[in-house]
Amino acid sequence: MRYIPFGKTAWKVSAVGFGCWQAGMTAWGTDYSEYDASSAIKSANDSGVNFFDTAEIYGNGISERILGEALKDRDAFVATKVAGYNATRIERSFDRSLRNLGRGIDLYQLHWVPSIYTNLEKVLRSMESLVRRGKVPYIGLSNFPASTLKSVSEMLSREEFVSNQVQYSLVDRRIENSLVPAMQDLRLQVIAYSPLGRGRLSGKYFDSPLPKTVSRFSGFRPGRYDPDPALKKSLQEVSSKHGASIAEVSLAWVTSRGVLPIPGAKRPDQAIANSRSGNLVLDPEDLRSLDSASVRFKSGEYGNLMPRLVPNRAIRLVSEGVI
Repeated sequence: MRYIPFGKTAWKVSAVGFGCWQAGMTAWGTDYSEYDASSAIKSANDSGVNFFDTAEIYGNGISERILGEALKDRDAFVATKVAGYNATRIERSFDRSLRNLGRGIDLYQLHWVPSIYTNLEKVLRSMESLVRRGKVPYIGLSNFPASTLKSVSEMLSREEFVSNQVQYSLVDRRIENSLVPAMQDLRLQVIAYSPLGRGRLSGKYFDSPLPKTVSRFSGFRPGRYDPDPALKKSLQEVSSKHGASIAEVSLAWVTSRGVLPIPGAKRPDQAIANSRSGNLVLDPEDLRSLDSASVRFKSGEYGNLMPRLVPNRAIRLVSEGVI
């Protein structure tokens, strides 16, 4: 496993992380258990993965609990996220996440831009206070668009955000248009969730039907499930050249951009396969082929996911796997 600097921090993290979105939730199917999720986490760590991400509302805390139990007495960086609908609940949520995880939190992220009814500056200052008082070493953002990054960073008095977690893959390259340049100006680490396009880039369903256990939320909808012919061809050629899987190549492409992908895994074999991409370095010819084949997925701007949702509805939507 290669290890890379994590933005402006002193950390060295694995080139590929692990996302726990699926742990404790049914949105990704019902064909796995908490034991499977825990085994996958342990296998990832055994394979050199040392960066793990979760959130307070993934399974209403179940994901945090599974992650904490799986990583007990293991060396790892743990990141979690808070909904942040008002400043007064930040510390309560942080303490609850600590209890769920049973260990310290290394990176505390604001899950998305709060609703228009929220005093964002007070929320951010509450997060900053956690750093000042030594409760967490770093704070970050998630799903923040380019239009808000600079103003949000200026709301802090002393501390700095170190990262922004966004959706990014070969089938969703919108962040490259304006968000990545804005993040580079602020020296924010890009963390990529859904780096396998919610399963589209796993290669598993290129030539086989979609199983009934996979929900609509996973991104398999008409017009989105069918693999793009040009991208499919490029992925197969690069995979064959390196003796690697479609998923490994897709993740290696993400790491080539200086981005930290956090793919999820239901089973140990998936976690081990994903970790192998941390050692796969694509050559310039490979990157040109994949870039060209996926260029149509750059269209559009990466926007805020939910600027107008009220708190209870937003929590329900994420918990149920709708957004």
